[in-house]
Amino acid sequence: YRSHSRRRETHFPGPQLSHDSAVMADLEAVLADVSYLMAMEKSRSQPAARASKRIVLPDPSVRSIMIKYLEKTGELKFDKIFSQRLGFLLLKDFAENVSENACPQIKFYEAIKEYEKTETPEERLVKAREIYDHHIMVEMLAHAHNYSKEALQAVQLHLLKGQVPANLFQQYVTEICDQLKGDIFQKFLDSEKFTRFCQWKNLELNMQLTMNDFSIHRIIGRGGFGEVYGCRKADTGKMYAMKCLDKKRIKLKQGETLALNERIMLSLVSTGEDCPFIVCMTYALQSPDKLCFILDLMNGGDLHYHLSQHGVFTEQQMLFYAAEVILGLEHMHNRFVVYRDLKPANILLDENGHVRISDLGLACDYSKKKPHASVGTHGYMAPEVLAKGVAYDSSADWFSLGCMLYKLLKLKSPIPQSMGHSPFRQHKTKDKNEIDKMTLTEDIELPDANLTPDCKDLLEGLLKRNVPERLGCRGRGPLEVKDHEFFKDVDWQTVYLRRMTPPLIPPRGEVNAADAFDIGNFDDDEVKGVKVQESDNELYKNFNIVISERWQNEISETVFEVVNQDADKAEQKKRAKQKIKVAVDEKDSDVIVHGYIQKLGGPFTSAFQTKYGKLYPSRLELYPENLNGKPELVFMDQVEDIQQELQSTKGENCIVIKLKEGLKETRVILTNKDDISLKEWHTSLRTAHRISQELLQRMGRKAIKIYGVNHDPMLAEGERPASVSRAFLNRTASLDSGGASRREE
Repeated sequence: YRSHSRRRETHFPGPQLSHDSAVMADLEAVLADVSYLMAMEKSRSQPAARASKRIVLPDPSVRSIMIKYLEKTGELKFDKIFSQRLGFLLLKDFAENVSENACPQIKFYEAIKEYEKTETPEERLVKAREIYDHHIMVEMLAHAHNYSKEALQAVQLHLLKGQVPANLFQQYVTEICDQLKGDIFQKFLDSEKFTRFCQWKNLELNMQLTMNDFSIHRIIGRGGFGEVYGCRKADTGKMYAMKCLDKKRIKLKQGETLALNERIMLSLVSTGEDCPFIVCMTYALQSPDKLCFILDLMNGGDLHYHLSQHGVFTEQQMLFYAAEVILGLEHMHNRFVVYRDLKPANILLDENGHVRISDLGLACDYSKKKPHASVGTHGYMAPEVLAKGVAYDSSADWFSLGCMLYKLLKLKSPIPQSMGHSPFRQHKTKDKNEIDKMTLTEDIELPDANLTPDCKDLLEGLLKRNVPERLGCRGRGPLEVKDHEFFKDVDWQTVYLRRMTPPLIPPRGEVNAADAFDIGNFDDDEVKGVKVQESDNELYKNFNIVISERWQNEISETVFEVVNQDADKAEQKKRAKQKIKVAVDEKDSDVIVHGYIQKLGGPFTSAFQTKYGKLYPSRLELYPENLNGKPELVFMDQVEDIQQELQSTKGENCIVIKLKEGLKETRVILTNKDDISLKEWHTSLRTAHRISQELLQRMGRKAIKIYGVNHDPMLAEGERPASVSRAFLNRTASLDSGGASRREE
C-alpha cells in the first residue's frame, strides 16, 4: 500500500525527532493506510458485513403514532411515499408478495427507469423495444393493457422512426402512478408492509447521531478550522469522509457564520435529486467540542495534485472535467447557490476518476438577496466579485470555470506568468492586489497555438469581464455553456450517468492523501484559554440533520433486507408470548392513539415503567408491557389539567397529567424515548381532555336546564350531592388496576 505523500528518508521535520520516533511514525502511517484501505475494500464488496452495530426497528405499534404524524405533515399520500426509496421498496414487496391481485405495474415502472439510465441511443433503442415486447405487447395480447391510446401511440410512433428520447415512456409513468395510487395503495396502507414503512420512518425521524456511531480510520486532510477523516458508519458499514470543525478554533477566528453557512449550503445541494458531481452531505452532527459533516468519500485526490503529476491536459481531457463540473454548477445554480471558490484544488476525484466539487464553505444562497462580498481565491475571482459593492449571482462561477479550464490546459498568456496558473497569476509577483488589478482591467488574449477555435471561443466567452457578454450569463444559464460548439459531441445524459471515460484513473490500492505526520496537527496553544460557552452552543442548536433521501439510499444499499428479516423474527416471537393481541389499526373501536409509553411509578415513584397505552375519547388505559393483565384507568373527567409544555422529570421530557382532588394519585407522568411519539401522545391527550371538558360542561348545563341544580334522576333523594360538578368529583374510580370501578364501553 502506498500513499501520495513523500516518505521521510534521510531527515525528518522538527529538530527533536529521533530516528526511532521517525520509524515508529512511518510504521503507524503504514498501518493506518492498510486499515483504511481494507475498510474501503470491504465497504465496496459487502458493506453490511462491516456493520458493527445492529439497527433495531421500533415496535410495530408505532404505526398508530406515525399515521397521525404523516397525516399532519401531509406525507400520507401516494406521491410522498412512492418517491421515497424505502417506501417504494416496501410497496413493491407488497405488490409482488402480498397483494391478492397481480400487479405488473411495478416491474413496468422499473423497466422504464432502467431505460432512462441507458447511455447511448443504440442502447436506448434496444431497451425500448424490449419494454414494448415484454410489457406493452404482452398485455395487449392478453387484453390487459389498461393504458391510454395516446401513451401507446406516442411510443409506437417514436419506435417506427427509430427515435428514443429519454422521456419516451413518460405518459406511461404518469398512468402507472395513477393506477398504483388507487386500490393497490389503499390496500398497502392497511398492510403490515406499511407498518414496516412506519417503523423505518420513525427510526429516521428520531435519529440522533453521535461520534460513537462512526469508526474513525485515518486523517486525510486538514482545513482552516479542523481535519477531515475517513470513517465508517457503524450500523451500515458504509464509508464516508468526516469533516470535523473545532468549536474553539471557530470561536477564535470568528468563523461561526462560515460554519453555519456551510451547513446550510450542503443541505440545499444535498436534498432532493441527487447530484453525482458535488461532494454532498448525508449527516451533520456535533459533540461538545466539534461540528461534523459526514460527506461523500473521495479517494482519488484533487485535480490540483493530478495536474502537477500528470502535466499538460489535452483539450479532450479538459472537456471531460469541464463537462462534469458544469453539471455540478448547474445543480447548484438551479437551487440559487453560487459556489464562489471554483479551482482545481477543490475538484476531487473518486476511485474511478470521476470528479465532484467540494468545500461549500464560501457558497452563498442568492435566491432572496444577491451577495456583494469579495470572497474566493485570488486569480479565480470574477471582476464583479472583486468590485466593491457590486451585487452578483451565478455569473461569478462561469468566470471561475474559465480560469480553471485555462489552468488545466497550462496555457501561456501574453502577460508573463508561470505555467499552469490562472490567467491572472503573474510569474514575477504573488501580490494579491496586483492579481486583482489585472482581473479587473486586463482583457485576456489567448494564444493561437495548440488551441482549436471552439476551445478558444469557449474560454474567451467564459472570461468576459462584462457580465451580460459572458457565456452562461446571457439569459439561458448552464444551457448556454452546454450548447457551446466545444461540447457539440457530448451526450449530456452520458455525462450525468458518469459513463464518459475519465482521462485519468487513480491507482487502486493507494491512499491519495498525505499521511498523518505530513498533514500535521493544529497548535493546541493557539486555542488555549478559549472556552465554548452555552451561548456559543446555542448558535448550533439546529446544526444536526439527517438528509432523508441519502439515508434511505444508504439503508437500501446495505442492511435493509437483513434488518427486516431480524424484525420479522423478533415480532413473531413477541406475538407468540402475548395473551392479548393488539390490533394494528383498532379500526373497530374509537381509539385515538395507542402504543408503548413509559409511566413514572414503582416504589416511591422512582422509575419509569413501560406500559402499553390506549387513548380513547373518555379515558386512558395503561396495560402492563407484556399486555398480560388488567389496565390502569385514567378517566378524562378525573383530569384537572395537562401541562401545555413538556416538563423535565428525572432528566426526561415528560407529559404531566394533573388529577383532581380526592384521587389516590395527584398526577400521572408519562414519557417516551421516541420524540415523535411523545409529541403525538401529548397533543392527543390534551385534545381528548379539552373535548371531554366541553362535553361535560354541555351535559351539566343541559341537566340543570331540565332537572334543576340539585336533581339527578339516577339517585335517591338523600343521595343527591350539592351540585352536578360535585357528582363528577365524587366518582372514585381508582387509577390502579385492581380498583377500576367501571369501563366505558
